[in-house]
Amino acid sequence: MSESMLNADISGEIIASFFPEPRERTEIFSFLKEVVDTYDADIAHMEVNPTLSKADIGKVLARYDFDGSVPAASVLTDVLDMMKHGQVQVTSPNYFGLFNPSTSFWGSVADFITGLYNPQLAVWSHAPACVDIEEKLIRYLGTLAGFDPLSSAGAFTTGGAEANCTAVICAMTRKIPGFAKLGLHAQVRQPVFYISADSHLAWLKIALQCGLGHDAVRLVDVDSAGKMDIERLKAVIREDQSNGLLPFMLVGTAGTTNAGVIDPLPELAAVAAEHDLYFHVDAAWAGAILLSERHAHLLSGIARADSFTLDAHKWLTAPMGTGIFICKDKQILREPFTVQTNYMPAGDDINSDPYVNSIQWSRRFNGLRLFIPLAILGREGFSTMIDYQVELGLYLKERLEQHDWVVVNDTQLPVICLRDAQDRDVEPILVQVLKSNKVWLSSTTFGKRKVLRTCVTSFRSVTADVDHLVSQLNEARATLYPAG
Repeated sequence: MSESMLNADISGEIIASFFPEPRERTEIFSFLKEVVDTYDADIAHMEVNPTLSKADIGKVLARYDFDGSVPAASVLTDVLDMMKHGQVQVTSPNYFGLFNPSTSFWGSVADFITGLYNPQLAVWSHAPACVDIEEKLIRYLGTLAGFDPLSSAGAFTTGGAEANCTAVICAMTRKIPGFAKLGLHAQVRQPVFYISADSHLAWLKIALQCGLGHDAVRLVDVDSAGKMDIERLKAVIREDQSNGLLPFMLVGTAGTTNAGVIDPLPELAAVAAEHDLYFHVDAAWAGAILLSERHAHLLSGIARADSFTLDAHKWLTAPMGTGIFICKDKQILREPFTVQTNYMPAGDDINSDPYVNSIQWSRRFNGLRLFIPLAILGREGFSTMIDYQVELGLYLKERLEQHDWVVVNDTQLPVICLRDAQDRDVEPILVQVLKSNKVWLSSTTFGKRKVLRTCVTSFRSVTADVDHLVSQLNEARATLYPAG
């Protein structure tokens, strides 16, 4: 580098470019405050579906070739306009779709703080406060599930898929002799594991990632209520054993994506114990009810699991990418993930370093997204929110049934699958509703039939929003089937 590049003026320009000076920061914060206030005032009335076409988005992006600079105000305005008009508004009280809840203000603040300080959570010595905050959260949530806080452990993940992948790796290490060192090629018998046919099929991707292949995943039939069929499970395990396969893991789903159904966890735990299987509970969504004193009993049996998954970004208002893996015995994580290198900072206790207890190495401090709101609102605040949404789900069921809709799933959680009382095709109804751009819901298959799926996901939703949803469904049906 030439000496002329190393003068104070240039270095000052570089710093100011990447971290603006106080006057410009004040202007930006004032602009963002207005953005937040406008968002809060408008979100309930915004069109839910994207209104920008691919061509519209292309025109905006064409202004950016990245060879030159663009004023910050222009960039922020363009980005915010694309966020407002170029995506499904999952934080809207009129969004009754998949498990994408509204994010709390506190979670957004946590993301800003984390981005500002940018702690690196590979080793404890680099970010001791951050590591300890996450450990406190993991032990607290584990305690709610019935785990001993002195022996439990876990890791924050990018989401449920990574958390569940962690579970499979731990299960293979615990139940398949020599796996952590020798891998699968040393195994004489093909390992297999068992999940509900209505579970999240990220499990197929996970099996591939772990070297097992899709055929290692046993999709066990569900009963008429959508729960894993225990007798069928037992039969499949016996069949696999007689065919020389190696069953090693059983997964219970707590809150299926399509219908909000919780598998019979106590019965699954008994089957796992009988066949010496690692028992994991995928409670990515419904695990949040551990914070509810009124509804935590719905997860009875989770205390008997070896581990469970909980996504704070599904029902605990955290921004996306806040998954958690929690295990009963901290030693479960040590064997598969402990490695030692000569370039990682040495600490007093390597077992406290996150990189030896998870799939990830360097990673973001995602735990703050849950710590700040939980510390401010407490369990009571979250319990009130969850309990209210459960009641709102019951209210939605009542309103639907009053207007000749049939609720087909049976769950106490706020996921409602429905069909028309005269069994008309629901897909045209869904298309008509989404075309109105006032509410958002989806369709799924339940009991081998196509149904509409709604879910209360936003802490902003109230009874008036539920009434509005039912009204939109009624109008769409009447438009398509006027004779009815």
